[in-house]
Amino acid sequence: MTNYTTFLGLYKPDKTEGVEVESIAQNFEAIDSKIGAALNDGTSTYENLNERLKMYENRFEHVTERNVMDFGAKGDGVTDDTQAFHDAMADGGYVVTVPAGVFRTSGLFVPSNTMLVGAGKKRTVIKLLDETPVGRSVLTNSDYTNGNENIYVGHLTLDWNKDTRPAGWKIPKGPTSSCLLFANVDYSFVEHVFVKNGGLHGFDSTSPNYNRHGEMDDPTYYQPNGCNFVTFSHCEATGSGDDNFTCHFGYHTTFSHCISYHPMGNGNGTSNSNCFEIDDGSQDVFVDSCVAIGGARGFEIKAHDYAPAAKRVQLANCRAYENAIGFCIRHIGHHLSTEPTSKTAHDVQLVNCQATNPKQNSIYKGVGASALVVSGYDSVNIVNFQAICEDRSYDYSNDTIIMIYYKGRYVNLKNITVRGFRSAAHDLYVLGGENAVGKCMIDGVFLVDGGTTGLAFGGGVDNCTVSNVYGHRLGASSGTVGLYSSGPDLNISNIDFQGYETTFNVGGKKTPYELFKHKGSSVMASKDSHVTGTNGFVVGSVRGQAAGGSQSGVIGSYNTINPQANSTVWGWGAGSTPSSANRKIELHAKEGTIKASGGVTGSSTFSDYAEYFESLSGEKIPTGTLVTLEGDKIRPAEKGDLMLGVISETAGVILGESSFHWSGRYVKNEFGGYVYEEQKDANGHTVMAPKENPDFRPEEDYASRQERDEWNIVGLIGQVFVRCDETVEAGDFIHAHNGIATKSDSPDQRWQVMKVIKEFDADKGFGVALVFIR
Repeated sequence: MTNYTTFLGLYKPDKTEGVEVESIAQNFEAIDSKIGAALNDGTSTYENLNERLKMYENRFEHVTERNVMDFGAKGDGVTDDTQAFHDAMADGGYVVTVPAGVFRTSGLFVPSNTMLVGAGKKRTVIKLLDETPVGRSVLTNSDYTNGNENIYVGHLTLDWNKDTRPAGWKIPKGPTSSCLLFANVDYSFVEHVFVKNGGLHGFDSTSPNYNRHGEMDDPTYYQPNGCNFVTFSHCEATGSGDDNFTCHFGYHTTFSHCISYHPMGNGNGTSNSNCFEIDDGSQDVFVDSCVAIGGARGFEIKAHDYAPAAKRVQLANCRAYENAIGFCIRHIGHHLSTEPTSKTAHDVQLVNCQATNPKQNSIYKGVGASALVVSGYDSVNIVNFQAICEDRSYDYSNDTIIMIYYKGRYVNLKNITVRGFRSAAHDLYVLGGENAVGKCMIDGVFLVDGGTTGLAFGGGVDNCTVSNVYGHRLGASSGTVGLYSSGPDLNISNIDFQGYETTFNVGGKKTPYELFKHKGSSVMASKDSHVTGTNGFVVGSVRGQAAGGSQSGVIGSYNTINPQANSTVWGWGAGSTPSSANRKIELHAKEGTIKASGGVTGSSTFSDYAEYFESLSGEKIPTGTLVTLEGDKIRPAEKGDLMLGVISETAGVILGESSFHWSGRYVKNEFGGYVYEEQKDANGHTVMAPKENPDFRPEEDYASRQERDEWNIVGLIGQVFVRCDETVEAGDFIHAHNGIATKSDSPDQRWQVMKVIKEFDADKGFGVALVFIR
């Protein structure tokens, strides 16, 4: 039967059907005309329904909001809705709304200038079909080659449907297999999106390719076409095979107010599956107010050995709970002494971040528990960081809570709190070794009830400064050491520890009290003063200059320059021009000399000049005994002997003590002077120094002559207390008898009694007289 329809869609019979066609046709036309009259919109009267429908079609051409259900989507959790989504999105330019429901697809490819808006996280669910190829993502952009821009995705859930994958499935290489993957996308925004069970990643903002061995394995090569200005806000991710949130080779990626928990890894305990990972080649990344729970690492800033490191990365107000490592900053392949130093791992900042209860987990069994680790990076600033342990049942005995190691350098830690890690090996450790660099600044640290060692610095760590640290270990069990440094040159100031067996162990030397150490030159309590040499100092001076090279010092001076190395001076000069001519006192460390432009005044009543002499008997000679020479040794003087001097306890000047080392330490010439040779000082400069005797043994204990009985101080000139007999009176001249002074009728030696201090005592066998000897 042949028929046709009017504008109402009704059948109009053909004449051959044997019915009265004309009357029926007229009836249809009458109905159509009446409907047209009823379609008066106030300005126009439509003759029939077709005209009105054409008007609607014209208006729809200008409508930009579309509902995916109007394009055939079912959202019933069974039907393949892929085509409906793509029809709704078309070539872009639309707001595509997706109502509550479970929409099964084989992967969505979103064009530029598209908004895909659900009815709410966990109400609108887009889930991959069971048979979807493993390499597909739930949602990605449509054009990796030319790129896309201005994409918005919000208020929905993306499920990669990992549970239905067949046994033995494997993720292909490159950016694939994620819940939401943007590659070569600019100016786009993702908010209030929940992703679950991503094959590789949950969220990935990346380039169309990753660097890989055998292809692009240059650690300085940046893949082109990374994303720019992509923001993820108030998003949630869990269950990814690798990282829940990540980015690669892009600029200006932002993660804000997102939560990431329990990435799944590959199930064999060797997965670096992290909650947030700022990965290869990423630049200018900002992570704000995000939370990471239960990953191998909560927040990781890194690169592989075959890619450039992420750099210019800022984390602010972020929290990590029960990850193996809370915050990790590293460039793989640039750690060991045999590996190159990274050329790209720079400029990371953490502000107001916290790691709570770091714990080993089954995702990556080889990773110990730490709150923060830095390796392979330089110019890292970490401010207002807290590491907190609230689970005292966990054993941290092999763990370090904060660690800088493996070529980590130029790291600034400021305002740091480490609390409650009582069983830890170290609260904070700058690791040493062949690949140690150091150059760290640590300031403003509270260590509360922490590990057995508070702060530790290993061997080879160079140019580190630690200041304003307070460590307090609570309870009956004390810690081992508050601050340990393998090397001696750590800069230390304003540090206090309580509850540790040893407060400081620096360079093998234990110190039980507060310690200040500063390596290098220093100007303190001085005005308009300078140091131009190494390890020099100016203290308490105005216009003081230590300009003599190494170990040059100026103390308490005015307008004074010290041009000599290895010396300390005091000086004063009028005017405002400093000069070396204003030196008044010089102590020379290398030469052991003292120079002064004024007088030397003895502040006590000691008034004789003395030298050390060895006794002939090898025994101590009593004070006040008159002695004479026998060869190069002394004995008590007898009548007729030329008196050398008196055993004295009141010498103002004493020579020959050999106070510091064996008298034969240095080689001497035939006149007793030192033999000099060229030597290198601590700064590599050539200096002339005394030649050391090969027989000198510095490891052997040494006692100065003051400590040895055979050496005696002999007063040679001045006023000396002398043993005397009953014949001596004031004004007498004396000579010796068994080492005791007796009256002499001859003034030949000119030793004259000034006064008798104590009269002769027969029981003692001597009196005491004050005698001027010359």
